Amino acid sequence: MFKSAFKFWVFVLTVGGVLTAHLRAQDVTVTATVDRTRIGLGEDFTLSVEISGRDADEPKLPDMAQFAALISTSSSQSYQFINGRTSSSTTIHHTFLAQAAGSFEIGPVEVEVGGEVVRSKPIRIEIVAASSGAAPQSQGGQPGAAPSQPRNDPALQGSDTGVILKTELDRQRVYQNEPVIISYKIYTLRSISSYSLSKLPSFAGFWVENFELPRQPQTRQEVINGQRYLVAEIKRSTVFPQSAGRQTLEPMTIECEVQVPAQRRRSRDLFESFFDDPFFARTARVTVSSKPVEIEVLPLPGNKPANFEGAVGSYSLKATVDRREVKTNEAITLKVTASGQGNLKTLSAPRLNLPSDFEIYDPKVAEDINRANNQISGSKTWEYVMVPRFPGNFEISGLTLPYFDPRAKEYRIATTAPIALSILKGAGEVALAGGGRTKEDVKLLGQDIRFIALAHLPFQEIDKRNYTQPWFMALMALPLLALGGALFYQRHQEKLSTNVAYARGRKATRAANKQLQAAKKFLQNNDGKQFYAEVQRALMGFLGNKLNVAEAGLVTDDIQRLLEERKVAPAVASAYIDCLHTCDFQRFAPSQSNGVEMKQFYDQAQSAIEQIEGAL
Repeated sequence: MFKSAFKFWVFVLTVGGVLTAHLRAQDVTVTATVDRTRIGLGEDFTLSVEISGRDADEPKLPDMAQFAALISTSSSQSYQFINGRTSSSTTIHHTFLAQAAGSFEIGPVEVEVGGEVVRSKPIRIEIVAASSGAAPQSQGGQPGAAPSQPRNDPALQGSDTGVILKTELDRQRVYQNEPVIISYKIYTLRSISSYSLSKLPSFAGFWVENFELPRQPQTRQEVINGQRYLVAEIKRSTVFPQSAGRQTLEPMTIECEVQVPAQRRRSRDLFESFFDDPFFARTARVTVSSKPVEIEVLPLPGNKPANFEGAVGSYSLKATVDRREVKTNEAITLKVTASGQGNLKTLSAPRLNLPSDFEIYDPKVAEDINRANNQISGSKTWEYVMVPRFPGNFEISGLTLPYFDPRAKEYRIATTAPIALSILKGAGEVALAGGGRTKEDVKLLGQDIRFIALAHLPFQEIDKRNYTQPWFMALMALPLLALGGALFYQRHQEKLSTNVAYARGRKATRAANKQLQAAKKFLQNNDGKQFYAEVQRALMGFLGNKLNVAEAGLVTDDIQRLLEERKVAPAVASAYIDCLHTCDFQRFAPSQSNGVEMKQFYDQAQSAIEQIEGAL
C-alpha cells in the first residue's frame, strides 16, 4: 500500500511539473525584428530580440555566418505592474556587418523556458552590392580599416521612402448598397512630423459616410516581414456601392514631412552618436499614394417584393399617432420610424394607404445617425399631419418596408400594425375638399348660408404713386444687392476650394491668433518652455500660410529671402526674425523667463504678425 501511494504522488508531481513548465512557456513570447530588410554590402544592421513574459534563458541566435558577422550586443529591460501582476520584457540588440550579397533568411530565434523551446518567426533580408561609382571610405578615418558605404537616404528613393499608405477594407465582395468600411493607414519606419491630404478619392458610384477620428491620430506598432512599423489611421469611411459590377476605389495621396537621420559611416564615435539624435535630423517632403482597390458588387436577387425601393440592411418599422379620437377638422400627427443598420439617408418613406376623407401634408423628416463601433445605424422618422374631414370610424392600414438582408441573403419585410381612429362630428362648419381627397366637393354643416364678412380696409388718396417713393426704390434694389452678394460669396467659396494659396492666406491670421491664444494659457501658468514653443508655431504657421510654403524645414535665411522677394520693409522683417530667434533661445536655454518678460514678448510677437500681415 505504501508503494502504491508513493507511485501516485510521484506521478502527480511529475505531471504537475510538466504542466507548470508548459504554462510558463505559454506565458513567454519571442519577437525578432530587424531595423531594415534591404541592406547594403558592408553596412551594419541590427537584429532585435524582444522576450516578454516570465524569466527565460538567453536566446539562441540562428547561424548567420554565411552572410553576416556579429559586431556588438546590447540589452535593455522594462517592468510593468498592472492589476497586481508584474510583467517584464527584455530586448537584446545584436549588431551585424553584412558580408555577402544575396537574399537570405534569418532563422527563428530560440529561447528555452522550463524545458520547452519558444521560437520567433523567420525574417527574410536582402543584401545588395555597393554602387560601383561610390568611393570607399575608411572607418573612423583610420588607414587600413574595412570600407563601409553610407546608407541610402530612404526619403529620396521614390517607393523606398519608408512610408506606406495602405487602403484596408473589411470586405471586398458585397451586395449593391451594402456597407463597406474603408480605412486609410500610414505604415512608417521613420518619424513623421506632419502630413497633409493632397488628393482625396472621388468615391464615384458610392454613397459615403465618414467616421469621426481624433485630430491627433492614434499610433501603434506592428511587425511586418520582420520590420517594426509605426501604424496610424488617418481616415475611415463607410461606402455604399450604388450599382452592381466591379467598382474601383481611387487612390488617396498625402504629403509627409519625414525626419531623415544624417548619413554617416559605421562608427562608434560618441559625437557622431550624439548628432544622430532625432532633434538634429533633417526633414524631407515625401509624397505617397495608396493603391487602387477593387470591390466586387453583386446585384440584388430578382425575386423582389412589391414596393421594394432598394433598401439594404436590417430594419424595423414603427408607426404611432398622437391621439386616436379627434373631431373633424382637427389635426392628427402620424409618426413613422424606421430603425436599424444600413444606408438610412437614402431610405424612402413607406407608402401610406389613408382613408379618402383624410387630408395629408408633406412629412417632416428627421434623421438620427450613429457611427459608433464601425457601423452606420440609427433611425429615420417621417412625421405627417393629417386632417379628417368627415366623422366615422377609420383605419390606417399597416405600413410595410421591404428590404434585402445581406447576412441572410434574402428579402424581408418590416411591418406595423393597423391603427384604428374614431372621428367625431365637430362644430357646424363647411368642410372643404383637400386636393380631391374627400368624397364630396362641398358639404354644408349646421347652417345653409355662410355670409361674407367685410373687413375694414385702409384707403389711400387718388393719383398717389408708391413707385416714386424712396422706400419703394430701395426695396426694388434690394434683390439686386442680394444677388450680387450671393455671386460674390459663390466665387469666394470656389476660390477657397480650388486655390490653395488663397485659402491658406485667408486663414493665416485666424490660425495664428488661435495659436497665440494657446500660448497665452501657458503664459498664465508661467510655463516658459511651452509658451515660447507655441509662439514659435504661431509665427512659423502664419508665415507658411501667408506665403503658401511648408513651414517645416524653414530656416532664417529662407525667411529673410522670402520676405525680401515680397518687398517687405527690412525693419519689419528684422522684427519678425528677432521674435523667432528669441523663441529658439528661450526654448533651449537653461535660463527661465519671468512673467513680465513673457507678457512683453507676447505683445511683441502679436505686433510682428500684424506688421507682416500689413506688408504682405
